[in-house]
Parts: sequence; structure tokens; C-alpha cells
Amino acid sequence: MRYTGRIIITLVGIGLVSIVRMYGILYYNVPPNQFPLVGLFVVLVLWTLGSPYDKLKFLSERDVLTKLYNRRYMQKAFPKLFTLAARKQEKLILYFIDVDNFKLINDTHGHEIGDQVLQRIASVLTRHSSKRDLVVRWAGDEFLILSPNTDDYSKASMISSIQNELMLSSQELNFSISVSIGSAIYPDQAQSLDGILHVADQDMYALKLGAS
Repeated sequence: MRYTGRIIITLVGIGLVSIVRMYGILYYNVPPNQFPLVGLFVVLVLWTLGSPYDKLKFLSERDVLTKLYNRRYMQKAFPKLFTLAARKQEKLILYFIDVDNFKLINDTHGHEIGDQVLQRIASVLTRHSSKRDLVVRWAGDEFLILSPNTDDYSKASMISSIQNELMLSSQELNFSISVSIGSAIYPDQAQSLDGILHVADQDMYALKLGAS
């Protein structure tokens, strides 16, 4: 969880305490070297008060189960990311990731295990994404990765790494965990979020049908 709210309100508090302290030194003969005990207490209180803001901001942007960015954040951030990519004349690749047979996992092993599977997949996706990538839980068992790395080698390497680690997880848990990953490139294949999602979704289903 980021500390934006706490940092802002604390900096404001430090500024106000500094002004009050200077006023006291100039007009009330407060010793300059006196330890600012009251000021320190005020700063600590303000830091604590900033915590609810940070928590609410985190919950508005993140999925509670996986801690990945959520659908709402993706929809809000998408226009800015695409505008930035267009300005830099970059391409973006969207990966649409669907968990294979997730209903069967829930029905066979229970929803608690199903949640653990989603958390593990989220961890794997994050590990094999770069700092510039945006990793999102889009819906129940659907994930997205938006990445500026669009070359074929990067794409193949990331997909292979994800699938290989999930194979190891399958061996550890004694049941199959796998995902189908479709992709689409902006702006070559679509110029909107709905458009690029549709192309990547269709690609994912084609791969899923081809593997079945």
C-alpha cells in the first residue's frame, strides 16, 4: 500500500508546525534548541490520519484477493497509457489471460483452493512482467498484462516462462494449473480498449480451441 495520503498530510503538518515554531521563537522567546515535543506529537497524529485515505485509495485501485490492479484502475489508466505510447511512437501489447478449467478446480477442490490458485497465478504473472508492465485482474479468472515490449522474442519468452512456472505449480499441488494467453498489439490491431480487448480475447479463444 502506498503512503501518498500520509506523506502529503504529514508534510503539510511539518510546514505548519515549523511556521508556529518560528512564530514562537520570534515573538514569545521560545528557545530555538527546545525539543519540539508537541510538534512531533502533531506530526504523528497527522501521519495516522492519512492512513485511511491510503487504504481507501488502495482498495479503489487494487483487487482485494490478488493485490493486482483492478478493472476500474485499468479503465482509468488506459487512455493515459495509450496517449503516452502514441506520443513516444511506441506500440503496446495486451495479453488476455484466462485460467483453464477454473470452474472444475473450484468444483473439485473448493473455492478456497480456487482463490489460492488465482493468487498463485497473479504472483507468477507479476514475477514474469517488467516494472513498466501493468498487470490486472480483469474479471473472475481473467487477467490482463499491458506491456510496451512488443517484439516476438519478448512475447514468446514471457509466455513460456509463465507456462513453465505454472507446470511446476501443478506438480506441487497435484492438479493441473494452466492458462490460455491471447494477445493484441496497439495500434496495429485496435485503437481502443474495447477493440484491443476483443482482438486479444478472440486470439485467446482460438488458442484454447486449438489446444483442446
